[in-house]
Amino acid sequence: MPGPVSDSYDPEYSTGANRHDVKDMLRDVLAVMNYTLPPELKDIVAVAQGEDGDIKNCALNERHRRAIRFAINKALEDM
Repeated sequence: MPGPVSDSYDPEYSTGANRHDVKDMLRDVLAVMNYTLPPELKDIVAVAQGEDGDIKNCALNERHRRAIRFAINKALEDM
């Protein structure tokens, strides 16, 4: 039987450090989103079935947009 897998190994991101970098990037984007959204969280089904709401301009650089696409793709994979 093989030995234990190192704590730093991550099957999707290669290492725990890489996973940490991705989490940091997503937290940065979340901070931008939190700045532009009201503070209360809403049930995602209510959001999906609700109105579009107001439009706010918010500058998203390519890194932010790629992170959002990644997060959406991950969410879709989990459904």
